[in-house]
Amino acid sequence: MVRVRILLVFCLSSLIAAPCFSQTWGSNPELNAFANYYVKSLNEFMHRFNADEIPAFIQEEGKENIRQRCIIALFDLEQVPNGQSEAARRILKFDSIVCASNILLRITDPGLYAEARCLFKYKKKELELNLVLVYDNIRDDYYRWSIAGVNGLVEAGIIDTAAYGYINPVQHELHFSELSQAFPHMNGYFSNPHDIDPLSFFAGLAESGALELVGCQTVTYWFTQVPGYVFSVSLHPRLNTNAGWLIHDLLEVKDEDKPKIIDYFITGK
Repeated sequence: MVRVRILLVFCLSSLIAAPCFSQTWGSNPELNAFANYYVKSLNEFMHRFNADEIPAFIQEEGKENIRQRCIIALFDLEQVPNGQSEAARRILKFDSIVCASNILLRITDPGLYAEARCLFKYKKKELELNLVLVYDNIRDDYYRWSIAGVNGLVEAGIIDTAAYGYINPVQHELHFSELSQAFPHMNGYFSNPHDIDPLSFFAGLAESGALELVGCQTVTYWFTQVPGYVFSVSLHPRLNTNAGWLIHDLLEVKDEDKPKIIDYFITGK
């Protein structure tokens, strides 16, 4: 998957020491209950991240660190063993940067990507592909989700980048009768400079009816617009600790490296 490739290629940089996780969290024991609130949707996640939506008991704690506590509760806290762990320090560093710069998330922001893991049928067999979608501004205030990339065609063997077809060099004398050998798998018959565009290939399979969508299994949202960071939001439907749409992966990345990450999203390579 895209997430796995990114985590292998990009390592988290060294972390600056941060205050105690529990101190930033607050003294009111009801704040732990806030972490148990179910984040029902991506829109609700962004409202909480921006502190547009604040539970009453957090407001009663006073205005100090209100947004910091809101953001902390949006992380998958099952990954945080204790308040002095590296995971906690990483969260606090991210939290302080976001709050100090007053960074807000909007669904219309450039830099938001949805990775939809989908199940398809191809030649009577089930096949998993990742579709990458972006939030497009078509005109004025008209937006839509659109497919920007597809990953998994090479891994599934549908596109064979190592394939090498052979059409005899004297075929011009025979009215190119060997062209029939190139069908239906033409990958290896293209000229060397021609790279196969997976999205166009995917569109061709869909248009021909060879590829049928069964359904979308899981969705992961990737946010790249926070300076110095890339993070993912995915669904955690559980009964213990915090649940719902939460931050799962938090990568500290130089802004100049972000185009490489976006290339992984779109092209898978």
